Amino acid sequence: MASLMILIYRLLGSIAVWPLAFFLRRHPNFKGTLLQRLGLRLPEVPAGKKTLWIHAASVGEVKAVSGLVGALKASRPDLFICMSCMTATGRKMAEATEGMNMVFAVPFDVPWAMRRHLLKIMPEAVLIVETEIWPNLILSAQKCAVRVIFVNARMSVRAYKRYRRFAGVFGHILADVKVFAMAEDDAARFRSIGASEVQVLGNLKLAQVALGDKTRRDALRRELGITDRPVFIAGSVREGEEKEVVDAIIRIASRVRGLYAIIAPRHPDRIQYIKDMAQGLNIKWGLRSAGGTDVDLLIVDTFGELFILYGLSDAAFVGGSLVDLGGQNILEPIAWGVPTIHGPHMDNFTWALDIVQDFTVVVRNAQELANAAVAIFEKKQGMEEIGLRAREAFEKFRGVTDRYLDALDPLL
Repeated sequence: MASLMILIYRLLGSIAVWPLAFFLRRHPNFKGTLLQRLGLRLPEVPAGKKTLWIHAASVGEVKAVSGLVGALKASRPDLFICMSCMTATGRKMAEATEGMNMVFAVPFDVPWAMRRHLLKIMPEAVLIVETEIWPNLILSAQKCAVRVIFVNARMSVRAYKRYRRFAGVFGHILADVKVFAMAEDDAARFRSIGASEVQVLGNLKLAQVALGDKTRRDALRRELGITDRPVFIAGSVREGEEKEVVDAIIRIASRVRGLYAIIAPRHPDRIQYIKDMAQGLNIKWGLRSAGGTDVDLLIVDTFGELFILYGLSDAAFVGGSLVDLGGQNILEPIAWGVPTIHGPHMDNFTWALDIVQDFTVVVRNAQELANAAVAIFEKKQGMEEIGLRAREAFEKFRGVTDRYLDALDPLL
């Protein structure tokens, strides 16, 4: 039955890929890459080089594996490392990753495109980051005697519900695949859909959470003119929770004298929405791109500053969690020792919750968020210690990159 379903998938994919390619020809992620994705134009790989093919879907996966790429290159300087990505932003980030030799668009998951790429690249192994289960990539690699390894493997509850409907098919696909999972829950889900070689090594994203640079933090504090003002930040705020967060900020400001609040939307297209809300409030606000001094509410419209901004705060809320969007990375404020608040929807970051145990504060709405932040500012009920305890728990889990290097060494 599994073989029949895979055959149907291949036949339907081989037919649908042509109109799909035509439809996607002007899409930013696909523009200029269609011939290569169809296997009609192949990436250039130096002859005689030992090669590793890593597939990372987009920016998050590239960022997660970037430290491992650098470590692999350092330990094996002659290894030619290439990476395939689905999105244009992912490819751009991959090109800037230290140790990367070549970046290309992932082929469409049809047999001939995957097979042509594999025969051209002839990698020592294919490393797939997180949850990208492409049947033809995996099965074609196995036919070419190329080992397939999932690294930083994760499977959300939502994804698991989809995959388990076809557990027999995926059991056939994953039978000879090695899975290095980020957490035990993820490992259990991979095993449940048929993966047999599963091992928990931890989350590579831990390696990407840097220790805070206090000198840089203090310089930014001076730049923003914050001096000794109490600071609250809401980071990675996502659509559907902005109103609750802004409402909470107003409530906190009414109870905490001199509050400097920061709100950083996860997606740039939500900045205007937050600006429109701010204009209707009795609060002095400004954009980070305009400096951010002499305001009470700073709206972050710049890129790459969220981590250092977390370091400025006395209390932090991490978004994507008041609504059912899976949460965002709570470890960034925790790395600074900042008491951290989040909503109940953390399905994508249960691994992070496991690391910091119960040393965060869970809230469900604006009122609870405001109360939790005020309690932190007023140092009630041991709140001044919660951030430091979470950071201590987090520090115990560092060294994940070395575990992956040790596990990959005999396989490459």
